[in-house]
Formats: sequence, structure tokens, C-alpha cells
Amino acid sequence: KNKLSVAKPVILDKPLRFSANPSLAHIEKNLFRPKAPQLKSSENIRIISAPNEREEVRFVAREILRLVMEKNCRYREIAVIASDIDRYQHYIRAYFDDYNIPFFIDKRKPLNQHPVIQLICSALQAVTGGFSNSDIFACLKTDLVPIERSDIDLLENYCIAFGVSSKDWLDTDLWQFAGPDDEEFDEPQINRIRQKVSGPLLELKEKLYPDGEDEKMLTAEQFTKAVFDFLDEMEVTKTLGTWIEAAEKQNDNAAIEEHQQLYNKLVDVFEELVEVFGDRAMKAEDFLAILKSAFSQLTLAFIPPTLDQVLVGSIERSRHPDLKAAFLIGATQKQFPVPLGPESILSDDDREAAEKADFTLAPTSEITLVDRRYLAYIAFTRPSELLYVTYPSVDEKGSDIPRSQFVAELESLFENLRAESIAGRQTGLENIYSETELADLLCERLGKDVLSPDGIDEQKAAALLENICSDKQLGRLGSNVRDAIEYDNLAQLDPEVVKNLFEQQIKSSATRLSTFAACPYRHFARYILDLKKRKEFKLEPLDLGIFYHGILDSLLKRLTEESKDFAEIEDTELLALLKEQIESFIRSNTFLSNFIRRREYNEFIIRSACDVLERCILAVTQMVRVGNFKPTLSEVSFGNVTSSRETIGTYEIALAGGRVLSLSGKIDRLDFADIDGEKTAVVFDYKLSKRSFSWSEFFHGLDMQLPIYMLAVRNASDPDKMNPAGSFYMPVAVNPKNATFTELPNKSESFDYKAKGIFNGGFYRYLDNTVESGWSKFYSFGVSSKDEQYGYYKNSDSLRPDDFEKVLTFTENKIVRLVEEIISGKIDITPYRLNQKSPCSFCEYSSVCRFDWQINDYNVLESLSKLEVLEKAGGFDG
Repeated sequence: KNKLSVAKPVILDKPLRFSANPSLAHIEKNLFRPKAPQLKSSENIRIISAPNEREEVRFVAREILRLVMEKNCRYREIAVIASDIDRYQHYIRAYFDDYNIPFFIDKRKPLNQHPVIQLICSALQAVTGGFSNSDIFACLKTDLVPIERSDIDLLENYCIAFGVSSKDWLDTDLWQFAGPDDEEFDEPQINRIRQKVSGPLLELKEKLYPDGEDEKMLTAEQFTKAVFDFLDEMEVTKTLGTWIEAAEKQNDNAAIEEHQQLYNKLVDVFEELVEVFGDRAMKAEDFLAILKSAFSQLTLAFIPPTLDQVLVGSIERSRHPDLKAAFLIGATQKQFPVPLGPESILSDDDREAAEKADFTLAPTSEITLVDRRYLAYIAFTRPSELLYVTYPSVDEKGSDIPRSQFVAELESLFENLRAESIAGRQTGLENIYSETELADLLCERLGKDVLSPDGIDEQKAAALLENICSDKQLGRLGSNVRDAIEYDNLAQLDPEVVKNLFEQQIKSSATRLSTFAACPYRHFARYILDLKKRKEFKLEPLDLGIFYHGILDSLLKRLTEESKDFAEIEDTELLALLKEQIESFIRSNTFLSNFIRRREYNEFIIRSACDVLERCILAVTQMVRVGNFKPTLSEVSFGNVTSSRETIGTYEIALAGGRVLSLSGKIDRLDFADIDGEKTAVVFDYKLSKRSFSWSEFFHGLDMQLPIYMLAVRNASDPDKMNPAGSFYMPVAVNPKNATFTELPNKSESFDYKAKGIFNGGFYRYLDNTVESGWSKFYSFGVSSKDEQYGYYKNSDSLRPDDFEKVLTFTENKIVRLVEEIISGKIDITPYRLNQKSPCSFCEYSSVCRFDWQINDYNVLESLSKLEVLEKAGGFDG
């Protein structure tokens, strides 16, 4: 008999892959070995400490380019490995695209992220969950519904503006939530779009709940047929074909593969659903829950579209190709490898007992710890030539991040291996590997905010930029860099545009002027571009202000019609009239009527606002009773305001070049008194909360409302000339003060609605005839034995007659200067900064202008006191 010879096993005592790199071979052999010998490390192993994750990925991208250009590496011989690929992939995509590095992220994509799956789930959720707006618009925004996206946006804006509810979607009546004066929405068009949207969904609902039977039981086949009928109605197959054709034209293999895999997996899921559940009947909600669970477990796998590209993957992927270089990123305590999760219900003993009974559960903590070491071994031994281990030193909040203990294990194997910090490291011009990096470096070296520029490098950079700008291939790059470093946020409208915008008669208002003074670009966005915030169905401060103003206006008109006076009417009768006006106003206001009807909480908000009005009206009566001025007109307009029944005529100012400025506005309340045979007026402007007159803001044109209203009263074309005595802000709502029980009696005597503004001190007795000395209870001025009504002058709202006139003169001059700047076409993005205040904090146009305080300049304004303003305006003589 011929005996088969048995070959002896060949034992490889040295890893051939690391034959040229003893340092990496040392890691492979001795990692985690106690008391392992130490070697001198070489440049093949580097540990990098980066300032943050962004700089960490930027270093990796630069180093990959260096390896390709200087070390003859191919992209396919390089891998980037991370424990938490989700945390880094957006940085990787951004930097690798900027640096033109071909890459493939080896990560399976969840099936439920595909638009078709989102369409199915959101449509079923809408039908089974009662037609909520969130589900309906999630369905519409998948771009798989045959409705124009602009129509969808229009419908969504309408639903948000009027608080359309689930009940409204099921209502057969036409939607008519907008008031008769609301021209923002075309309701016939809205209803046509609504029918297109709700039709297929209602049809799906009828198939899942025939004849409105909420407890209808369906078989899996019936449920599947209803879903695919809906998909056919939405023409999903046709849309997917269009998407695939578009992806083919763009050579987007990943998108083609995604759509093709999706359809196959979708069909498989429903086939399995029918096969598993057969004739078993369940509710649609149960089938939806099963579908969501199935979709959440399925993923789409992708094949790398090209061969020569950097592989980006997780540590858990053990089958990396042959690699020369590997970058292990995110080597921190929390990420490398992923730490053990929280303790579960079952102990390790329970798991071992289950395993002995052939019932395998999750591994025990001991096995998991061993697996973590194995993953670290895989990460450290992937490359055959170069190993980079990187980690961020701080997180996005600036807190320190401890590095992984495995990094210390790696350092312990070598005598001189230590982490290199790249914080503050600058790249030399001779080490540039991409156009994006070149542009970044030139901007850094030549930007105006360089703290300590190197003169020689700056000269080299400037000369290089000149050469780049004249180069045919890099000329566009140089032009972009030059535009970036010379950008100053200054902008100017074309003279032809200015000519078309501003004719001989220029219209403006106090609000418009203050907006321009605050930021020219904000004025441009609001008044030239006419940008508006999306209307929402909630009571904004502006809506609350409209409510307060409307009630106060209607109450004063009612008192005037009935020849009643605030000073003479009883409080109980006044409050009864107020209640009638509130009820009438709410009935006539479509928004408020719908707002109250929606929720009980909304009704509570309006009731609270009514209580605020009651307290405010009682405060007004107290103020009227101590003076001679009587409330006479409310919501009185001047200029080109046509929506008000009361008007005092026009207020115009002559400008250079034959132009005329026509100022318009609406005064909340005008109080009149006959003083020495002259009709004298006091202006009151209602505010939602307490507000004082800011002399700094007035001087810089940020708040000239009160003096402009007084100028309008004096200069209006009304034949019955009026003399302005003063103008005040008056709060409508006042927050309650804190007090102890012993302080309550004194607190009850205080007056919280004190009017603040500016006035001619000669009329102080006509405002408050009860004050003899000290501060007035109702107005912000004090009477002293030395200066009488001009006591405490620097803090008082009282002005000497000559100062009062100079303030009005200064205001008119300031108006002219601001208007001249407006008609010059100035639209700079230069918001003011006064102390710590700027308009950017609550600017509705911040997403448009993108002002960045780190690189853009504020218009820094000087803070001034009352006396300083009067001195600068020429109205204070010491």
C-alpha cells in the first residue's frame, strides 16, 4: 500500500508583511504583552494630537496628499479607520472633496432613509394617525408626490399661518381661514392644492378603513395591495426611473445602485409580509408597526465605484485590502474602541447559563473586553508601512477629551514615541498640495485679521497671489482669494436702480429711518427687497401689540362718541365699556377668533391680555385726572397712511435737488389741552413693556420716534395748528414686582405705568398738578427748590424750552442726513454696536446677510448721556 506522505506544517516565525518595517512588526508581536521590550520608533509611526475634530481630519487629508505626491502611494493603498464613522463623515466629505481626494465611505445606508420608504411610512402614519400636518408634509416633501414643490410650500405656509388641524383636513368644506382683508394667500388656489394632496390620502384611508370602520381588520395581501395602489397613484416607479436616468447622465453609480437595491428590497419586504402572515387579519396600525421595524433593520450596501480611492471605514471591518498606510482617527477614551454599554438586566452568569443550554445571547462583559483589545490590534496592524494615530484634544464645547488608553499602550512599546501637537502649526508655501489649501493659506497670511504676520512670508504670499492672478489656469482661484481678503461688507446700489427706487417724492417713516441707522443692509432687506418672515399661527408680541392697540383705540373712540371723559367716568362703567370693546374686537378679528377656538390655553392667553388692558386703562385714568391734557384722538395718522380714519395731514421736508421727503406714521394717542388760547398736544406711544428714552440711540438716529411724532404734530398740514408739548412711551403690560408682606402696603401705593420720554418743562403743571417737590408719580421728572421743574436735569425727561427746540431741530437735520444716505444707494452690512447692544441679536435677516463678528466690522457708536447729547446738538449751555 502506498502511504500518503503528510506534509509538515510550516511555521512562519516572522510576519512577512512587516519585513521592511521592524517597528510595525514589533507592534504586531508585542501589543498588549506585559513587560514587552522597547524599540526606538521610526517615522513610520506617528501619534497626532489635534485641536479639534475638524483640524484632525484636515491633517489627515493633507498627509494623504503628501503620501501620494512624495511617497509614491496610491489612494487605494491608504485607509482611514474610525470607531465612530458617523461623527467624522461630514468632515471627511468636506475636506476630501475640497482637496480632490477620491474616497469611499464603507458604510451601509439604512433603508428607511430612502424617499420611497419615507413616503410609505409618512402616508400610512398620516392615514392611521389622524392626518397631522407633520405626517402629511413629510409625505409631500419626499419629492415623490406629483405636485409642484412651490405649491407644497404655499400650502404649508397657509397651514402654519392659520393653524390648520387634523379635523380641517377631513372637513369637506372649503378652507376659509384668511380674513377678507388678507391678500397674502389665494384661498381658491390653496383649496385646489389641498384637493390634490388629500385625494390620494383619503383614497388610501378608504381602502384601509372602508366605510369609516376604525377597527377594520385586513389581511397582509389587502394591506399590501392598498399600499402599492397608492404608490401607483403617486407614479413612484416612473419617478424612480427618472432619478436613475439622471444619475446615469451624471455617472453617479452610488445613486443608481441605491435606487435599484431599494425597489428590490421593498418588493421582498412586502412578499415576506404576505407569506408570513398569510390570511391572518390585523389592523392597519399593526401592519405599519411591523413595516417600520422591518425597514429599520434593513440596509443598503454599496460597491466602491472606482478602484483607486481612499477607503474610509470602521474598525469592525476586518477585511481591509492590503494597505501601505492607515490613519486611525478619533483615538479617544469614548471612541476607541466603543466603550461598554450600561449594564443589562441579565448578568454574565445568566448569559453563560443560557449558552450552556444552546441559547446564545449577547456576549459577556469579559468577552466584550477581549473583543475590544482585538479591535485595537486590528486597527494598529492594518498598514504594512505607515501608521498614524490621531485624536482631538478638546470637544466642540472646549472641554478636554482624554485620549484612549490604547495610545499609551502603543507608546510603551517604543522609547521615543510621543504625541505630536499640530495646534498652531502653520503650513509653508512649499508644502501645499491642493488649490483649496493654497487659497486657505493665502487668506490666512494676507487677511486683515492676522495677529502677528511674518513680514517675509507676507511678502512671499503677496507676490505669489499676483502671479496666480495672472496665471491662466489659476487665475480664477487668485481672483476669489483677492475678493475674500479685500472684502469689507460695503455695498452700493447701482445709480439706475436708485433712480427707479426713489423718485422726486421720497416716502419714509420713523421706523424705516431707525432701521437704516441700525444697519443699512437690514433696511435694504426689509424695505427694498421686501423680505418677510413666514406667518405662523401663534400670538407673537406683534400680534399682542395689535390687539392692545385695537382695543385702546376702539375704547377711546367709543368714549368720544358718547361724550365721556376718562377723568369723569366711573371705573366700573369704564371697565364695562372695555369688556364690550374686547368682545366686539375679537368677533371682528378672524385670526383671534380662530386662535381662541383652537385651544383652551389660547383662550387663557387672551383672558390674561384682557386683564392687562384693565390695569392699563385704570392707570390711564389716574394720569388724566392729575393733569389738563385729555385723550382725544387715537391711531391718528400723518403722511401717506390711508388705513386710519383720523389724520392730521402730511408732514414733508424739502431735500436737495428738488426732492421732497414725505414722512408717514401713526400716533397711538394724542391728548389735547387749551393753554393760553393755544391748542397744545401731548403724544403717547404704547409699548408692550416699560421703555425709557435713550439719548444715545436718539443721537445716532436709532430711536427718533418721539421727536418725529412731535414734529409731525407741529408741521402737519392740518388747518388747526397744534403746539407739541411732549411725547412719551407708556407701557401697556407691567410685570408684578417682588415684595415681602411688610412691603405690600407701600408697594400698593406705587404707580408702575410711569410715562417716559421728553417734554417741554414749561408745561409740567399741565401734565401733573399734584407734584410740589421730588419726583412725579406719573411722569419722569422731579421738582427741586433750586431748579423747580428742571431739578435732577441729567436724569429727568424735562427739557428747558430752548433745549426742547434744539432737540427738534437736531431731529429734522438727522432725518435729512439719513435720507440722503438712503437715496445714495448705501446698503452696507454694518450693524451698530452700542455698548453690548446690536441689532444682530434678534435680526430676522441674519440668515440672509451672514454677518460674522469675527471677520466683519461693527459700526461702533459712542454711548452718550443726556447732557452730552444736548451739548453736541448745541442745546446745552452748561
